[in-house]
Amino acid sequence: MQDLKMTKVKICGTTNLKDAELCIEAGADFLGFVTEFPVDVPWNLTREEAKNLIDKIRDRIATVVVTSGTVEKISDIVELIHSEFVQLHGRETLNDIRRLVDRFTPAGIKIIKALPIELDTGKAFFEIEEPKEAALAIQSTGVWAITLDSKTSSMPAGTGKVLDWTLARELRETVALPVFLAGGLTCDNVASAVRDVRPFAVDVITGVEGVSRYKDPEKIKLFIGQVQSQ
Repeated sequence: MQDLKMTKVKICGTTNLKDAELCIEAGADFLGFVTEFPVDVPWNLTREEAKNLIDKIRDRIATVVVTSGTVEKISDIVELIHSEFVQLHGRETLNDIRRLVDRFTPAGIKIIKALPIELDTGKAFFEIEEPKEAALAIQSTGVWAITLDSKTSSMPAGTGKVLDWTLARELRETVALPVFLAGGLTCDNVASAVRDVRPFAVDVITGVEGVSRYKDPEKIKLFIGQVQSQ
C-alpha cells in the first residue's frame, strides 16, 4: 500500500490560518490540528477553533484532527469537524480503536493510530508493549495508517527527540499499512530519515517552528524540499 516513489509530508500542530496557508503553498500533503488533547501541549485547539480553521482549507489539503480521550469524546469531535483523517494519539485500547474504525470508516473518515515508543525503554505506549506485536494488533483493527512517534516522560508527542530509525524501519516492514514517521525530524535529518526508513510520510511539528506554535517559512520550505529530493 505504500507509495515509495514520493514520501509525503504531514505538518502538525497547525494553530492559525497564516501557517496553514504557508504549508499549503509550500507543498505539504497533510495538515494536523491538535484538538482538545488531554495533555497540556502548546498546539492545543478547541474543537470549535479546529473546525473554523479546517473549514477554510479543507478543499485544498488533507486535514487531520489529532486527539485522544474516550470514544465518546473523540466521536463528538469527529462528528463536529468531519476532517478527512483522525489521528488517535493517546493510549486508546484495541477495543476503542475498533469502535472508532467501525463508526467512521463507512463515513469516509480514515483513522490513523499513533504508536509512540518510549525513548527510555523502547516499549510501545500501548496495551501491548512489544512494538512489533503492538503494530500488528493495531493493523488488525482496520485503521488506515500508523504513526510512529517518540515519547518522553513529559511529552506524549512533539518531543523533538529522534526515534530509533532501525526500529522504525522494522515496524514499517512488519505492517501492510501506510506508515508515518514522526519524532525529532528536522531540515537537517529528514532526508536521512526518508532514505533509512522509507516511510509513506514524515510528520513534523517542532522541527519547522521558529517560536513555539508558529511555523517558520524557511524551515517549512527547506523541510519539504529535503523530502522531495529523495
